[in-house]
Amino acid sequence: MIIKLSRSYPSIHKTPVIHSVDTDIFEITYFMHCMQCNFCNDQCCEWGADIDMQNVSRIMRYREELEDFTMTDHTQWFDYSAKNWDHEYPGGDYIRTAYDESRNCCIFLNPSGRGCQLHRFALKKGIDYHELKPFFCSMFPITYYEGVLVTPEEIDEGLTACLGKGPTLYHGARNEIAYYFGDEIVAELDEIEKRWLEMKKSA
Repeated sequence: MIIKLSRSYPSIHKTPVIHSVDTDIFEITYFMHCMQCNFCNDQCCEWGADIDMQNVSRIMRYREELEDFTMTDHTQWFDYSAKNWDHEYPGGDYIRTAYDESRNCCIFLNPSGRGCQLHRFALKKGIDYHELKPFFCSMFPITYYEGVLVTPEEIDEGLTACLGKGPTLYHGARNEIAYYFGDEIVAELDEIEKRWLEMKKSA
């Protein structure tokens, strides 16, 4: 069920702007302790991710250091043939992180361990990982579509091994929602979740 929020909440980048929520995020559960997982093999990083060009520019500021860190050339990082435009992306223009065919995963997935190399690099440099890591990766397993917080396609189609093994999608992504959209939207979502679960319980 889609519930409209009391007002619209723009992200820290001004877009996207969230005005509604799909109640599925309050019910579906997901194993959120990614680095403690021993059964998914970073499955959520298998396909790569959309990334806005503003985010690409921030990554390129660290190009030489990141090339050394990832042991890959920056020309391998992004799929420019997938460049497109969407009004909900910061700046409008976006591409995708490249798909590494030799490993069947995102180019930024750590080849010798676990997790995202952009995230690891940011932690090593002492900078906020949100500066480099794509929005959709940080927010997973919640995404948005036309202003609505929704479940991603991977969740809808049951393509991840982590479904059904932990907190709700909302609680897994709650801190990320607060980072990108502010504490006020989280307070409102908390109230909506409470009312929704009480209604479901009494139904």
